Amino acid sequence: MKSLKRITCHGLVATGLFYSLSAAAVSPHLPDLIGDGNRWTITFYDDSSPTHAQWATQGLCFYNAGVVGTQQRYIWVSDTYPDWNGRATQEGDQIFMFGDFQWPLGKPDVGHDGMEWEVVTRSPANDGAGHWKEWIEDGRYGITVGFGNAKFTRVGRCLHTTADQALEYGKTLQLRVGADGKLQTNPMGVDVKELQ
Repeated sequence: MKSLKRITCHGLVATGLFYSLSAAAVSPHLPDLIGDGNRWTITFYDDSSPTHAQWATQGLCFYNAGVVGTQQRYIWVSDTYPDWNGRATQEGDQIFMFGDFQWPLGKPDVGHDGMEWEVVTRSPANDGAGHWKEWIEDGRYGITVGFGNAKFTRVGRCLHTTADQALEYGKTLQLRVGADGKLQTNPMGVDVKELQ
């Protein structure tokens, strides 16, 4: 009887260990940011505007960076704004992102972004919505570019197959002129003269 209890106990421990190891190797959350296409656009809507004025739309490419516990990790790189890139993590339908950009003209990693959003879980999962904030270091409190809502739309596959290729390409991009005719010196597309 004692030996049967011992075998049963060892069997339960082994079974529990198997299931906990299986749980540690959790597959990425579905829908994810890359399976049905890794290129997304992000569009900013200004929270300080009574009409939530639309600002810039930028392209983002997501690349798999592995699974950490229950989170799917990504590297993201913009294919429309120069040297704008960062990291993202997904748990369920929640996405959290941060990144840096070059500003003003030539100072790398002085501008910063943070996004929190949810990917739509219906199939196909080609939309998401949340919040986007952007600021620039100035040695004091920082310069606010904007706080606002963001719309994310999956638009296909990125030109580059690896994050390293996308990063190198991103460094060759030039600043664009926005729909308002002004040079976009930050990913949100705000004119430098308007920043305070």
